[in-house]
This record gives sequence, C-alpha cells and structure tokens, in this order.
Amino acid sequence: MSIILALVVAGMVFFGYLAFDQHRLAQKRKESMRARISPDGTTASNYIGEETRTKSRNEASPQAKTLLGLLRMMGVNVDESLSKLEQRFGQAGMPSVDGPIYYLFFQRVASLVFCVIGLLLLFAGGKGMAHLFNIVAGVLLIGGGLFGPYLFLQNKIDHRRKKLERAFPDTLDLLLICVESGLALDAALTRVCNELGRAFPDMTEELNRTRLELALINDRVRALMNLGDRTNMVAFRSLVAALIQSERFGTSLTDTLRVLSEDFRLQRLSQAEAKAARLPVLLTIPLIFLLMPSFMLIVLGPAIVRFARQGQAVTGQ
Repeated sequence: MSIILALVVAGMVFFGYLAFDQHRLAQKRKESMRARISPDGTTASNYIGEETRTKSRNEASPQAKTLLGLLRMMGVNVDESLSKLEQRFGQAGMPSVDGPIYYLFFQRVASLVFCVIGLLLLFAGGKGMAHLFNIVAGVLLIGGGLFGPYLFLQNKIDHRRKKLERAFPDTLDLLLICVESGLALDAALTRVCNELGRAFPDMTEELNRTRLELALINDRVRALMNLGDRTNMVAFRSLVAALIQSERFGTSLTDTLRVLSEDFRLQRLSQAEAKAARLPVLLTIPLIFLLMPSFMLIVLGPAIVRFARQGQAVTGQ
C-alpha cells in the first residue's frame, strides 16, 4: 500500500511540475507578445526579425522534447497525433507547442500508469474504511486516466466557446461602427482590440492575432480563414466569409457587417427569450420540494393540532 501511495505522490509531483512549467512558458509568451506590440497597435521594430522570433517561439521546451523522444521510442505516431491536437488546443485558447506534447504523454503513458495503480488498489483488499478508500481511489484513478485528458481539453474548449459567443454580438456592433466611420479593416480591428481588451480578453486575443496575421502574411484570405479554423464556430465562419467576399469582389463591407450585426442581435434576443421561457419549468421542482411542504404545514397544521387536542380530551390525558 505504501508503494502505491508513493507512486501516486510521485506522479502528482511530476505532473504538477509539468503544469508549472507550462504556466511559466505561457507567461513568457504573453510578455513577449506585449513587448512586440506598441500601445497604438503596431508591431515593434516594423516586424524586423519576425520570422526568427516566430521560429524561436514555436520551439518546444527541453522537457517537452524529452517526452516527445520517449513517445517516439514507444512507437507512437507523434506527428499525426500532434497535428490533430494542435487545432483543438487552438480552440481551447492554448496555442502552446508544449501543450499537445504533454497531453499526448498523459493520454498514452501516464493514463496507463494510473489505470494500473487503480487496478492494484481495487484488488488490494482490506477491511472497513481501508477497503472503501481503496475502491474509491482506484475508481478515481482509472476514470481520471481514461477520461481525464479528454474531459479537461473539452471543458476548456466549451468554456472558451461560451465566452466568444457572449462577446461576438458586441464585437460585431463595434466593428460595424468603426467601419462606418471610415476605418479600414486593419484599423477597425485595432480599435476593437483597444476598446474590448478588458471586457472580452479572449475575443481580443483572437482579433489581435488575426490583425497581426493580416499584417505579416501576404495572403489576407488565408489569415482570415485561420480565424474561422481556430474558433470553429458558425458566427466566426460567417464573419470570415463576409470579409473574404469583400476582399475578393470589392463589395460593401459596411452593408455586409450591418446585415450580420442585425442577424446576430436578433439571435441573441431569441436566445434570451428561450432562456426566459425555460424558467417556469426549472422553478417547478424547487417550488414542489421547498414551498409545498410549508404550504401543507400551514393548511393542515391547525387541523392536526385541533385533532390532537380533541383526542386528548376524549382520552382524558
């Protein structure tokens, strides 16, 4: 039993170190991004050395490279697996090179270790609370090893998608106002990022990355399509399609954004009405279990007390 607990503690310390290292690298990337962007939204040094900085930023850390070599020694098709995970990590708002490697290591190696430890705990036996603790710990380790990585990443994706959906109508309205005032698309995105930086940081991060890609990549259509691929949401794909149409055919960007803004404003209103219509159904169960007992006590309480007093008078007690 002590050996199993030691293995569990060692695993927790190891993955805690990986999480701390990942957080430290993410903070360094954020500071580097802030240093490269001046307050007016233009990149520092007029994009000098951008290719070199991008290459260094996209390199994995030494710890991640070690895990990558270990996975390749075990016969895991790392390139194919990482190519599938990169898009999901981008949708989760974690565009890190090390993140998919840690995820793949946990999914292919650490999960097996957790499952083995969980099975050992399940069949360890014991009496009383010790046996119950072994069963609970074994089930938790097996469940965490099998479904933990997927649930963690999916929860990140869903949480970020909700934030983007909540911020999209306001962002689209502000973008429309900027375009109507005479600003070009790049300047309008810069203005939107400056205005919504504190209210919607996730939306600002996506638009800021798109703005940088529009300035750095020669293919503006590809830069806009990257926004739809990173978010994988219908709202952003509609916006990207409208922007690409304006870029290719020279149609009025103002009219297109106005139509999209009206559509998503009506969609947000319909979603609010749908949530309001669900309230009576959601309140039914609390009303039944909380209000009905007190209501029945108020109605039947006097009758019960009177009946008890009459019974005492008859029996003479």
